[in-house]
Parts: sequence; structure tokens; C-alpha cells
Amino acid sequence: MKIMKLFTKTSIIFVLCFAATLTSQAQVRFGIKGGLTINELKWDKDIVSKDNRAGFTGGLMIEAGLPVVGLGLDASVMYTHRENELYLEGTKLKRDYLDIPVNVKYKLQIPVLCKVIAPFVTTGPDFSLLLGDTDKGDFKTRKWNTSWNVGFGAELFRKIQIHANYGIGITKAFEYIGKDVDSTPVKGKDNYWTITAAYMF
Repeated sequence: MKIMKLFTKTSIIFVLCFAATLTSQAQVRFGIKGGLTINELKWDKDIVSKDNRAGFTGGLMIEAGLPVVGLGLDASVMYTHRENELYLEGTKLKRDYLDIPVNVKYKLQIPVLCKVIAPFVTTGPDFSLLLGDTDKGDFKTRKWNTSWNVGFGAELFRKIQIHANYGIGITKAFEYIGKDVDSTPVKGKDNYWTITAAYMF
């Protein structure tokens, strides 16, 4: 776990340094983005039967990139609704977050073709601030959690970006504090798919 946290901190520092270097010579664009999320909870112990549920996300994004090289940075501020149904005490978890994903992006630059379609890959951290949640019985939601994103997509006609992304939970998002689990809290992480479409200005 310490190695994972060290890796995450090092990666975040790299992204910030890369952003500082990039902004002086990059092409900067803004956009609006929205889409669907499918959330899956990963628990320390297999005590919770669960169903994945679809949620939604929407917000604003900024992209800074070097057109010829294809390397850039992609950051967003998103409102995200996540939902899970758990078959332990009939609990439903509904949560609203302010998500801030910051990704390094590599966009494939093929002459002529890139004006029509430009495939890209992304990776980077996602910081989530809990805005609100539902009554959840013996489940305790943490105010902050961090994930690591890996994604791919394509830009169409230099205006529309379609992006599929998988977020891997790094820090704990939940604790189950029920007394029937040896009085030891069972911790859970958020793993999720996000599929979005963005219009760039």
C-alpha cells in the first residue's frame, strides 16, 4: 500500500511539472463534457453482494497540447453521480461527487486523416470530493478519495471527443462498520467505467 501511495504522489508531481512545462507553448482549448458512469465497489472482504448501477457525469474540461507532437494534458471539473445496490441490509448507496481528473493525453497525429479522426490514449489521477450521499445504515462514506484513470478515445473533426475511461480506486471510499464482521471495519474502493462525449471550442 505504501508503494502504491508513493507511486501515486510521484505520478501527480510528474503531471503537475509536465503541465507547467507544456502551458508556455501549447495550444489550449476548452470544452463541455457529459456521459455515463458504471460503478463497481471492491471490498477488502467478500461480505457484500452487490449490483453495479449506472450513474451520470457532466462538466467542463480544458485541453493543452502540442499539435505536431501529439502530447498534451487533459483536465476536467465534473459533477458525478454514482450508485450501487448492496444486498446487505437492503442498502442503496447513492453519492454525488465533484470529480477532478487530470490526464496526460497522447493523440495520434496522422497527416490529413487527423482532421477527420485522431485516436488518443489517456492516463492520470482523479480526485473526488463527496458532495452528498443517501442514508446508508452501517456504511460510512469518506469525504475524499483518489483513483487512477486509464482510457482511450478518438477526436472527430477536431471538435468532438469520445472517451472511454476506467478508474481504479487507490484510496478507500467506504467503510462497513456493522457489528457482525468481527467488529472490524471492512473497507471498499470505487472502481468504475466512464463513457463521455465532449464538444471542444
